[in-house]
Amino acid sequence: MQDSAACLLRDGEVVAAVEEERLTRVKHTGDFPTHAIRWCLSEAGVTAADLDHVAFNMRPWEGMVSRARHLATGLPRSLATFRTRGGNWSRMMTAPMRFAAAIGRGRYQWHWVRHHEAHAASAAFVSPFEEAAVLVVDGSGELASATTYHASGTRLRPLSTTPFPHSLGYYYSALTQYLGFRPAVCEYKTMGLASFGRPEPELMRHFRAMIADDGTIDGKWFGYQYGGDDYYASPWVEHLGPARQAESPLTDRHYAVAAAGQRRLEEVLFAMLRRLHSETGTPDLCMAGGVALNSAANGRICEETDFQRVWIQPAAHDAGTAHGAALHVHCVATGHGRPTPQTTVAFGPQYDAAAVDSAVRAAGLTATVVDDPAREAAQLLHDGAILGWFQGSCEFGPRALGQRSILADPTDPKTPDKVNADIKRREGFRPFAPAVLEERAADWFDGPCSPFMTTVHRVIREGVPAITHVDGTARVQAVSATASPLLHALISHFEALSGVPMVLNTSFNLRGEPIVCAPADAIRDYQQTDMDALILGRRLLRKRPST
Repeated sequence: MQDSAACLLRDGEVVAAVEEERLTRVKHTGDFPTHAIRWCLSEAGVTAADLDHVAFNMRPWEGMVSRARHLATGLPRSLATFRTRGGNWSRMMTAPMRFAAAIGRGRYQWHWVRHHEAHAASAAFVSPFEEAAVLVVDGSGELASATTYHASGTRLRPLSTTPFPHSLGYYYSALTQYLGFRPAVCEYKTMGLASFGRPEPELMRHFRAMIADDGTIDGKWFGYQYGGDDYYASPWVEHLGPARQAESPLTDRHYAVAAAGQRRLEEVLFAMLRRLHSETGTPDLCMAGGVALNSAANGRICEETDFQRVWIQPAAHDAGTAHGAALHVHCVATGHGRPTPQTTVAFGPQYDAAAVDSAVRAAGLTATVVDDPAREAAQLLHDGAILGWFQGSCEFGPRALGQRSILADPTDPKTPDKVNADIKRREGFRPFAPAVLEERAADWFDGPCSPFMTTVHRVIREGVPAITHVDGTARVQAVSATASPLLHALISHFEALSGVPMVLNTSFNLRGEPIVCAPADAIRDYQQTDMDALILGRRLLRKRPST
């Protein structure tokens, strides 16, 4: 488990939600979310005595028993998993005690929610669809690696299960590790890299041998099922060539492998979805689980299957199961109605002007107060500045959607290299996303764009090279005046200046750190990089032009 988080619901609605990493500054931490729990309760002004129910996103005893049965067939090679991952299941079983130690005991009822049920609830119960097919696909839960459901109202009817070790998620993690990135963490890098290559027929033959259309793997290609650190096995090297070493130069061969591996993920995913549509007959689809963050595949679902509308939980990774486990208890275990459909992820900590001023003084800086931060930001962007944008509540999930963002002019072709090298300090092949006015999205992109950056679409007009990936696509955020009024106003002002109804939007963090949460986090990144300006609420920090 990683990406631990806490979420607090009142009558089914989110009061507060935050990932542990945002508070501890340890990226992807899987530690028990003590800080996140305490913040959620403090934000709501409640204590353990006020809680009716507490949900946990796993049934660890089921995972321990089912995984042990599988691993017994792989002895002695699987002994490493008994030694390392058995402890993970045991630690999960102590969650009630650790929760009580963190906040005190209360009269609340404890609920163990299966991992995929939590994922499914996180998507189905806050989607705009009263009825939908649901696909959860990730590495694995207690045992399942993919589960399908038919959701209707507050009912989740299970349809099919793909058991571990047959895992589309771990298949993609093996590909990620082979390409020199960290597995189960850096899959988004593999997805971005795939656009630079072509899925050569010989490579596709090997990838189709690894994993069948129904998600069944050929175990000889993989090592993750035996534990340890090796996700891929020796046939990868025998047939695909040497694995890339981390930080070494990327070659055309690496691009081709990434492209073929991504293509195979899409083929298997679309085959799963075609079967699911055939079984449910519903035009609407909900998705969650780590694989649901593959926005390149997501953008093609409606053209490759008979689903007409798709809603993907923006926190589709494990952090989102904090929300989903609570929703499952609210809707299924206790029989309450569904909450209102989700339109935002701004559930985390926010900071008032006094907190911002204190952080500015602590950094030895002086801020200017601006009357209209949206208008000021638009002018800075139009003048060529790269801007840190810190507003309202921190986002819950992996995407910065205008609360903790770095913004830039999408029309400047030099922007990507500058942001990657001088600010984000990350690989040069990484793409950037546009935040576009919802009402203008169809003028620039070829599909139904998500407000949560969950889908990739083709750019259909020229003039925005900074957000156009090498394959002519972009992962789009459609910005609503209702859900995101301040960001919408900023982009509207920028359009008035430039004629372009979008800005480049990337997460406010440096390589290897979580998205910034507190003002001090943002100021530190601003000071350590070539960022030109930073707006925190109505406070503007600006560097003197270099001479």
